[in-house]
Amino acid sequence: MRYAVANTSYVYFQKSNRIPISFVMKYFYRLLICLSGCLIFLLVHSGLGLLPSLAAEKVTVRYGLFEQSIPVADIRNYSETQKVSSDLKSFLDYLSVKEKQKFQEALQVKMSLDIVALDKLVNTGMGKQILSFASGAIARRDQASIQALRSALIVGAKSPEGLGITSFLEAYPSDQLVIDASKIKKLVGMANSSASSADAPPKDDVSSSPLGKVALQYQTLAAQDKQFSGCLFGDSISAGLGNTLGSGTFNFGLNGLSTISLLEQLKSLIPTKVKCEKAIIAIGGNDALYKISDELFSKNLQEAIALLRTMATKEIFLIPAFYSTVAASSDPKVAAPNSRVEQINLLINQVAETEKLPVAAAGLAPLYENNVLKENLTSDGDHLNTEGLKIYRQALLQILGK
Repeated sequence: MRYAVANTSYVYFQKSNRIPISFVMKYFYRLLICLSGCLIFLLVHSGLGLLPSLAAEKVTVRYGLFEQSIPVADIRNYSETQKVSSDLKSFLDYLSVKEKQKFQEALQVKMSLDIVALDKLVNTGMGKQILSFASGAIARRDQASIQALRSALIVGAKSPEGLGITSFLEAYPSDQLVIDASKIKKLVGMANSSASSADAPPKDDVSSSPLGKVALQYQTLAAQDKQFSGCLFGDSISAGLGNTLGSGTFNFGLNGLSTISLLEQLKSLIPTKVKCEKAIIAIGGNDALYKISDELFSKNLQEAIALLRTMATKEIFLIPAFYSTVAASSDPKVAAPNSRVEQINLLINQVAETEKLPVAAAGLAPLYENNVLKENLTSDGDHLNTEGLKIYRQALLQILGK
């Protein structure tokens, strides 16, 4: 029998075991954040059979005997107007101010996808593995979790706004999407590009992490024999823009990218015969975080520039590494020290001078005050929030002549 537990601070499983509801709701929040970043890698073949065309009216988080439901319409209304219903408030009350801001920003993520490339991606072993694993966190009586997930992703991706949390939920072929919170911890972990333990020094493992591998596979498939007027290569800040730079452009941004994985990325793209008329390299923050030496950074950046030139690139622009807030700069688990980022930027300028390339810094000036990221333009001290991304996007559009 299923029970909904209300007006209590704990979920009880046995007399001697109790789990804070806040613990459950935090994991639900993290799963929704995960969805905004990893749905792109779970989309599967649109030619496969779909479930009946229904739509989820509510999303339910379940942990043991505890259940809490939120109407999907309330989530969409919140994403568009920031108005909070009573049901949604009961979920948001478990989040900090910064988590609420990040959740609102995740709801704004809309992904424009290359369906042909994703049709091919599903046939890779990694794509099938991730889809199968993700379906394990969805509770259904008919054992059709994979098919239901497939249907929601396909229909959601074909919506006019693109694939996002709300379009995915609205396309789910059932009256409710039930998420088993006890099974999502590993899934949320997979959304992190770093496979390192929390205590280990941060390092570049983009090409070895599960979602990093899938992301690279997707990009090589989407870029096959394509010619773009503009290409953006960068880390999670650039990836956060999605494909919003206009037609004929492609965002090759990857979470955790440094010059080490940038070289691996470019070497994977060259056999696809992709061409980029203009290329923007926005990198350096992770090199600072990973403590990559000056010599290696400069060497890698110059090699990346040489590889881009083999891709028929006529113009290459360098973007300075992004600074963080004072607090984030002081926390090695969040960001590199701004003093190290400043050193990286000096190296970028030196490489630009050697390679006779422009450094496009002027458009990013509104983000900072004395080389420190403004508090009102970030959600976590390191990454840009919606307003910060607007400034960054406008700077890129100026470079691309859009």
